[in-house]
Amino acid sequence: MAELILHHYPESPFSEKVRAIFGARQLAWRSLQVSMVMPRPSTIALTGGYRRIPVLQVGADVYCDTALIAEYLGDRGSGPTLFPARHRLAAQTLARWVDTELFWAAVTLRFMPENMGNFFADPGAAQAFAEDRANFARGSHVRRPSVDEAQARYARFLAEMDSQLGDGRAYLFGADWSVADFAVYHMLWFIHAGGGMSDLLASRPHAAAWMARMRAFGQHPGEAISADEAIAVACEANPLAVDQTSDLPGIPPGTKVHVAPVDYGIMPSPGVLLRCDRDTIVIRCEHALTGAVNVHFPRHGFGVTANG
Repeated sequence: MAELILHHYPESPFSEKVRAIFGARQLAWRSLQVSMVMPRPSTIALTGGYRRIPVLQVGADVYCDTALIAEYLGDRGSGPTLFPARHRLAAQTLARWVDTELFWAAVTLRFMPENMGNFFADPGAAQAFAEDRANFARGSHVRRPSVDEAQARYARFLAEMDSQLGDGRAYLFGADWSVADFAVYHMLWFIHAGGGMSDLLASRPHAAAWMARMRAFGQHPGEAISADEAIAVACEANPLAVDQTSDLPGIPPGTKVHVAPVDYGIMPSPGVLLRCDRDTIVIRCEHALTGAVNVHFPRHGFGVTANG
């Protein structure tokens, strides 16, 4: 298998989800740290326009969205699968809820003044971040909750989580982890990174103990790689062969398309459709820096439109 290259930045909660999966599954990985704000020229050259972080590069194949990255990593490395058959539906459903509903509550809570910690190095960084995210939010179809709503949503979830863990289980669905554990972990990691809400977590001892176990997985940094080196990896590799098919009426494989998230960060990636089925969307992109790459998206949460 080609090297796993994660395009990420330290403060990114979704990146922490993948970093923890790497640690839990004892997978070696390369770390390409990108800017918290645009531009990210090397990463965008690989994704065709998709700008959410993180993305996982494996040779000349790029995997977007942590739901798909988790599926790619689900049985690689060592340890239990991320998708146990017995709990797959429940784990996937919880992970999707956390990545959407709880995520927006987490954003509200993390950016309360008393919970900011050292998120920004200086006032200039804060201004740049605000401007970048305002652009990112254009066309968004989500609503960020108020502080009161976010606090209530999180407090109830934490209480229910603590109760479920109270029977002595190590992870949310039993003795082994699932994708849900890593989804919940990265949200709690983000909420509590500023230090302003530590008492709330401490008041839930079973959840706090679980958090300590999960946090240990994220303490295994990858080996640094430069943007130029990552681009060279893509140039020197061939994209994986794809069994071409499409379940989209009127958009067969070979059609020029745009692929974009349907909720927020709606920046389309143009390319040629290779595959669209119930699970994934794959397009072929070409860039002067990278040559041909395959860009993979999950079907859930993404849309495809014909481009011209």
